[in-house]
Amino acid sequence: MNNNEWQALLLKYREGHCTKEEILKIHLWYESLNADGMAVLNDQEKREMEERMLGRLAVETSPVEYSEPAVVRTWWRKASVYLSAAAAILLVVSFWVFFGNRGRKPGVMQEKMFVQAPNSRLITEENTTDLPKRLTLSDRSTVTLEPGAKIVFPAAFTGDKRTVQLTGNAFFEITRNPDQPFLVYSGKIITRVLGTSFRIKNNAKDRALEVEVVTGKVSVFENREAFNDSDPVDNQDNGVVLTPNQRVTYFAESRHLMTGLVPEPVKALPAAEEAKMNFDDEKLEKIAATLQETYGIEIVFANDRIAHCSFTGDLTDMQLYDKLALICKSNGADYEVKGTRILINGRGCD
Repeated sequence: MNNNEWQALLLKYREGHCTKEEILKIHLWYESLNADGMAVLNDQEKREMEERMLGRLAVETSPVEYSEPAVVRTWWRKASVYLSAAAAILLVVSFWVFFGNRGRKPGVMQEKMFVQAPNSRLITEENTTDLPKRLTLSDRSTVTLEPGAKIVFPAAFTGDKRTVQLTGNAFFEITRNPDQPFLVYSGKIITRVLGTSFRIKNNAKDRALEVEVVTGKVSVFENREAFNDSDPVDNQDNGVVLTPNQRVTYFAESRHLMTGLVPEPVKALPAAEEAKMNFDDEKLEKIAATLQETYGIEIVFANDRIAHCSFTGDLTDMQLYDKLALICKSNGADYEVKGTRILINGRGCD
């Protein structure tokens, strides 16, 4: 690869657009720089590092083998001028790409600001402790910031919407107001609600964002204004609507939204309205309807024969997945999560 191609590849990596093969090439090259010690290199060490870079560039830019040593020496003397210049540029670009943000956490202050406060001031709150930090906003909504999370919000909500901007993980309990929807800007997605409780997680390892709904209904969609001019953005809406115990994972690199169920579903009904969970020779069809009403999750059978099976037992103080495991085990069946639904498989009963 020549110098221009290397620069383009490094920029492409920084913006998260590289293929797996390109990422591997970058990582192999990056490891050769001994990144952990870059910040404290002296002049001699930097020269040695540049020689290593020259060696790697020589390999990348000289795929043809020459049989005559004299030709090799002549070629290397001519190429060394270009390689030195390329190494210097690559050194600057690599510092910018890999160390330009050293010591700075990805956050809302490095992104475009979408929160406005025309009639009040903006407030920035960051949780620098090791414990969750609870905040109360001007509309009496509450936000619980996990350690390392940051939020920007107006001192008072005005206009036709309530907007905040988040980086990191947080749990929201929003005061209902149909005339003033609540919008959370996080990375390249927007979470829009009227009055509900939900959780936003930033999965740095997978470069993904997760939204989990506890109560109410939430719409999650891409924030087109967060994309750069060079990012490919189509004209189709990319979003989903979530109900209790559902979640969506947004992968920024592929712009893919994957829906599913939360790891531990909670009861969507108030305690006073919960149906009894003590069953006596009850058909699975009715038990599934009771669980579906309680948790707000659709439960379906692979065939009608399974619905005719029965179950006897007390499931009152058990988690949903434990309840399903016990029901299925007693009938020689099993269950699996399919997107936002639960499928029960088995031969069934007569």
